[in-house]
Parts: sequence; structure tokens; C-alpha cells
Amino acid sequence: MKQSVLEYKKLLEQEGLLVEFAEPEGKEGEDRPVTLVTYFSGGADQGTLFLCKGAAFKEAYLKDAVNRGAVAYVSEKKYEAGKEIPALIVNDARKAQFVLGEAFYDYPAKSLHVTALTGTKGKTTTAYYLQSMLDACLKKQGGNGCALLSSIEYYDGKTREASTLTTPESLELCRHMRNAVDAGLSHMVMEASSQALKYERVGNTHFDTAIFLNISKDHISPTEHKDFDDYFQSKLKIFDRCTCACVNLDSDHIEEILKAAAKCERVVTFGSKENAVIRVSDIKPGRGKFYFHVAGPDFSEDFTLPVHGVFNVENAVAAIAAAWSMGIPVSLIKESLLGVTVPGRMETYESSAGEVTAIVDFAHNGLSFEKMFDTVALEYPGSRVSVVFGTPGGKAFNRRKDMGEISGKRADRIFLVPDDPGNEDPQAICEEIGGYIAKEGASFQIRMDRGAAIREAILGAVPGEVVLILGKGADVTMHVGNGNVPYRSDAVYAKEALAEYGNAFAEAATARETEE
Repeated sequence: MKQSVLEYKKLLEQEGLLVEFAEPEGKEGEDRPVTLVTYFSGGADQGTLFLCKGAAFKEAYLKDAVNRGAVAYVSEKKYEAGKEIPALIVNDARKAQFVLGEAFYDYPAKSLHVTALTGTKGKTTTAYYLQSMLDACLKKQGGNGCALLSSIEYYDGKTREASTLTTPESLELCRHMRNAVDAGLSHMVMEASSQALKYERVGNTHFDTAIFLNISKDHISPTEHKDFDDYFQSKLKIFDRCTCACVNLDSDHIEEILKAAAKCERVVTFGSKENAVIRVSDIKPGRGKFYFHVAGPDFSEDFTLPVHGVFNVENAVAAIAAAWSMGIPVSLIKESLLGVTVPGRMETYESSAGEVTAIVDFAHNGLSFEKMFDTVALEYPGSRVSVVFGTPGGKAFNRRKDMGEISGKRADRIFLVPDDPGNEDPQAICEEIGGYIAKEGASFQIRMDRGAAIREAILGAVPGEVVLILGKGADVTMHVGNGNVPYRSDAVYAKEALAEYGNAFAEAATARETEE
């Protein structure tokens, strides 16, 4: 909804955000229409209301926006570069961004049924499962399906693009919601990160359904959360604006989670506990799939999930609980689970004759690491296990200890490699992880070429070995310094090495037959 500078000024005043409205001398009282709200100076044009945001903001960005036609700017301080246009000085630029965004895009959340998911692990997989269920139901009813905002991609009915954040910046969130409404979509499933909840990137968006999957220590660093309590309390904010809460009774800290969820109008619990509203039982592994039973107040059914990873059953049950709470028929829920895939999650590849298995997954913290080794022990009993992984630079420092200790206890071979090092030295990160591995009495190898390390791990495997390639999933970039550089993806490197392994294995077998 395109408004004017003075109308946005009034809106910020009403929200208690405006500190000062500074107008250029001689232009007091002038008003101009706003045709775009953005924080990207390169996209500014005539009629832009420009937002100065972020720790990396530079005054040169504002100067660029002004030169391109910005008619006003929003900031927590005045800048010389903006002296020729009105300045809307606010006390909280983050909150202002959402307030202005939802007004500019005409409050699209009011026209959507929004489901938000949070948890330390499983958000993306559960989001894909739930979107699949909603798509099946909505399209059968003549609708256009469900939007998805995940750590892999953003789909809003008009655009499908690789995600840059687990939860988009609030202005982008409002844009995607507007696109979804304009495309005729009625539902949206989105991941809500702890950072998005803590810093109100989701603004005052009302969640019709909120799913709380699990909680464990993660994202503890000077740039994220100062301690576990800050992280946990940020996650619990998902219930502040929620109608129906879906809660995993198997999560740690369940009493605190249920206490926070009690403020919602309805609470649907799920998990393996006897008192769960949606209860899972009889989980049995098959070849590349899992069978399990789920019972609710009005159904009792057997389900099949055609993916590796027993932890994915928990994700599926979370999606089942949410879908059931929305009234989706159980028959459609069962059917949709049979065909859903999630990029970069438990992608399993084998050499030509199945001698070696490689699993590519996004597992990137202690909880997901532990679950990954658990599922390998269940599905590949007695197999030797190798792991290729690293941890990111500048954040979540606790992962170095957690993942180092777990791999030191449970892996037979360990290759430490770069994983989005940012401005840290990847060699130093690997050495720090290695210190925790050594304390467990295990050995490790550090390789600065991630692709080459994947090849080395696979070609050095013995028949029957499982090689875990963890941390990046389907990522096709590596965050180095202050930007991203192209990366071919773990899956590409794994498939190439497996093909090479299979050919070598076949040639060796042929040679042995010739000698005999």
C-alpha cells in the first residue's frame, strides 16, 4: 500500500518509534509519495523510503540511495549524506523495518494462515513435510497450495529463490507474504529462528500454528546468544502471538515449554509419551524407509516414511500433529509423506555395487550430530563410519566442542574441513575441534580442500563403510570473509568419488578373476 512520507511519519509516531522528524531547511511541510521501501541502495529509485540498518551499514549506502531518488530515510541517527531529504529518526530500526514493511505491503499476514516452526534441529525437514501435506489438501480443494520460507529456499507463489537467512529480514518477510496473497495462496509455512524471534524480525506477525520441536545448547556466541537461557527464551517467544501450539513432549525442558505454550488458545502435544495427543509408536526400520504407528483422538493409522534417519520420524509426527490440528484428512497426510523429499537432508548415495555408502546431511550441531550417528548405528549395524565436517566461523562456538567430542567417540575416521569460516582462519577452527577429538583418544586429519577431503574419505573407505558428509547439506556456496564463494556442493563431490570408487572396485575384481 503506497503511502507518503508524512503518512509513514504518522505511523511511526503511533507505534512509539519516532524520535525526531528532521526536514531539510526550506522544505518544511513538504510531502512526497513513497513508491518503494528498501534497505538495498542499489535497488533504490525515485520515491524510495530508504532504511539504514545493520552493523555493517555505511553512510555511502545512503548517499547512493539519495542519488538514485530516495525521498526520505529511516535511521537511529542522522547522516550528512541524507541532509537533502527528510530523516525519520527512530529508537529501534529493527522494529521500524517491520512496521513500515507490513504497511507498505498492505498487511499481507492478515490474509494468510501462518505456521511457524522453531527448534534446534528438524525445522527444515518438518517444514517441507507440512508444506507437502497442505499442498495436497489445498490443491484438492481447488486452492493454489502453500508458501514456504525455509533455510533452503523461499517459495511464495510468484518467486522461488535460494534463502539467505533461515527467517528472512522483516521487510523481505512482508514482501514474500504479499506475493503469496497476490498469487492466491492461503497458507504459509515458515521457519522461525532464535535470532528472528529475539530481534523481532517477525514483528507482530500472528502465528495461527506454532510448532516447537526440541531444544539443546546451540548458537551461543557474542554475535548470537550470550548463553543457553537467552537462546531458550528467544525460542519460547514463538508462543507470544500464537493460536495453536504444537509441542513435542519428548523435548528437553518440556515443563518450561508447556508453561510458555499455555498462553495459546490450544495446545496439541505430540511424541512417544503415553499422554501425547498425537502419539507415535512401533517405529521399525526398512530398507531406506521407516514404518511407524500414529494415534490421535480420532484416528489410529500406520505410516510409511521413505527416507533414512530415524529422527525424521519425529519430524514427520510434528508435521502430522500440525496438519491434524488444521483438519487435514489423515488419508492425505499419509499419502503426502510418501513422495516428499528435502534437499540436502539425509541424501544417500552408493557406489555402483553398493560397496560404500555416503550420506550428505545438514547436521551441524551436537544434537543433530548425535542423532546422525544413532541412525547409522540403527540402519547400518556394525559398519565402519567416517565423517567429514567442520564448523562455521564467528558463531556457535559450542559446536566445536560438542561435535568434536561426539565424532571422537563414535567415528572410525575423521576429516576436518572448512564450513563457512567467514573471517576466521579455517585451519585454526579445525585445530580447535581437533583438540576435543584428541581428548577422546581419537585421531583426525585436517584438509583445507573440502571437496578433496570428501574424495579422500570415500576412496579410502573399506567395503561396507558409511561416510558421513555433514554440515552444508545442499549448499552451493561457502561463506568466506564477508561474502560467499561458489562451492560445487557436497553431493556433487560425493557422487563423483563414489563413481570413481565403483570403477576401481570393478577393475580390481576383474583383475582378480583374470589371475585366477
